[in-house]
Amino acid sequence: MAATLESQLLRANAAFYEAFSNGDIEAMDELWASGIEVACIHPGWQALRGRDEVMAGWRAILLGGNAPKIECTDALTIPLGDSSGLVICTEWIDGADLAATNAFVRENGLWHLAHHHAGPVTRVLETPDPGLLN
Repeated sequence: MAATLESQLLRANAAFYEAFSNGDIEAMDELWASGIEVACIHPGWQALRGRDEVMAGWRAILLGGNAPKIECTDALTIPLGDSSGLVICTEWIDGADLAATNAFVRENGLWHLAHHHAGPVTRVLETPDPGLLN
């Protein structure tokens, strides 16, 4: 039985957080797309553009001796056709919650990251205020 698009995206997302949590720079490098322009925005950092900048950022985080433990929760998939999709989730890192978006593209039949963006959660809405949606 073929895996659903949603389950494929969730597996790719889990592989990203496993590489991050384990400080595995080789696995992280394999997860990022190489056939398109990629970008990454870490909390408090400027946007990193292009594969060289993105991977330099990951090397600084993962090989600097202080790679934080991270956990992904509440993952929600948003397929964007057959070859791309988003995973929106919450990251728990160093005792703080971050909201994150991971954009994936399919290259050579495998899912790869095209973009990662995480930022602090400063307000949690239990029920969205209809006034905020207008």
